[in-house]
Amino acid sequence: MTPSDEGGPSQRLSRLLPERRVYVRSGNRTRYFSLGPVSQLAIAAVTAAAIGWTGFATHAFVSNALDVKGAEGRLSAMQEAYEARIAAMETRQIALEEELNRANERREAATARLSEKQQHLVRATHELNEVETEVAALRFEVDSLNRARREAEERLERLGGELIALRLGLADAQASRNGLAATLGSVSGAIDEVITERDFAIARRETLNERVAELESELGSYEARQERLLAQLEGATQFGLTGLEKMFRRANVDLDRILGELARDYSGSGGPFEPIEDGETPGDEGDRRVASLIQDLEQVNLMRFAAERLPFALPVSGGRYTSNFGPRRDPLRRRMSMHAGIDIAGPRGTPVHATADGVVIYAGRQRGYGVMVKIRHAFGFETVYAHLDRARVTLGQRVERGDLIADMGNTGRSTGTHLHYEVRIDDEPVNPMKFIEAARDVL
Repeated sequence: MTPSDEGGPSQRLSRLLPERRVYVRSGNRTRYFSLGPVSQLAIAAVTAAAIGWTGFATHAFVSNALDVKGAEGRLSAMQEAYEARIAAMETRQIALEEELNRANERREAATARLSEKQQHLVRATHELNEVETEVAALRFEVDSLNRARREAEERLERLGGELIALRLGLADAQASRNGLAATLGSVSGAIDEVITERDFAIARRETLNERVAELESELGSYEARQERLLAQLEGATQFGLTGLEKMFRRANVDLDRILGELARDYSGSGGPFEPIEDGETPGDEGDRRVASLIQDLEQVNLMRFAAERLPFALPVSGGRYTSNFGPRRDPLRRRMSMHAGIDIAGPRGTPVHATADGVVIYAGRQRGYGVMVKIRHAFGFETVYAHLDRARVTLGQRVERGDLIADMGNTGRSTGTHLHYEVRIDDEPVNPMKFIEAARDVL
């Protein structure tokens, strides 16, 4: 092999791609361009790259079109699923609103029944007091008649003794028959007087016995009436105790601690110490029942005092519950967070009421809460009302359950008009729905 046969790379390229001329005619002039092997190779490479890019772009476009069509199908399916879920949630919301309305109606009916029973309890207490007064008067009269009857019987016995003595004297006088005619006449007259007085005493005793029997019968009817009143009072008191204890138990309230504090503030007793001897009974069964009833009534009153000072009422009338107490997905950041209260939606300006007696300890704007009102209640309880349009109370103002304290709004960190309502015990948030649900069938 000769050097001319081997050649270099440029010679082999020249043999593969010989020089070519491209003629271009413009008007009367003709020009040409020479394309060497390198130029032809470059044009071939550019053409191949363009063809490859065109194929890749076409494939990518077709694949993208197919992916878009599949994504549109999935998006349509997801949209239909979300629409079905929203419809189910709206149906659930309507059902909850109807249940809330029925619960409000039951609460109002229970309140009316409780008020009627309390009125009946008061009337029965007055009637019991009147019956006890009448029974005491009848007992006094019976005691007086018994004393009069005993005196008449004693006098009758004395007259009987005198009659026997007179008869013995008459017998002695008849036996002696000596100058006792005048004495006999006087003794006979005395005997007649004694007999007449004895007959009057016997008639008086019969009259007194009949009167005592009438009084004992009347006393029995009064005692039966007293028994019925006691039974009614005991039943009504037990009903009130059971309902209030159930309400406090459902709300997880430490009832013993609260009643202990109330007893220190609202109870008092005293008097000299008079010990009871062994074998003595402090009272009969009726007295013990009345004492137990009075103790139960005091317990009911203490529970009612406690219930009035705790947040067992609704802060707004109507409205929709849009968020519950506990962990939830934050409506703004879409991350899980702790919700320390409940949200109740309604129109702007809806009246917001205090849920228990207390003192306003904050009324103004606070970061995140917007316009806010905070009320301190008894036993370490506090309530918070946030996102308000305006506050209608001032710092230090004393409010009662049901007083208007604010208007519903959309201030602070909020996505719409609603009330954020919290209940706190010793500054720790608890679920307000426990108090609302516990009071539905009692208050």
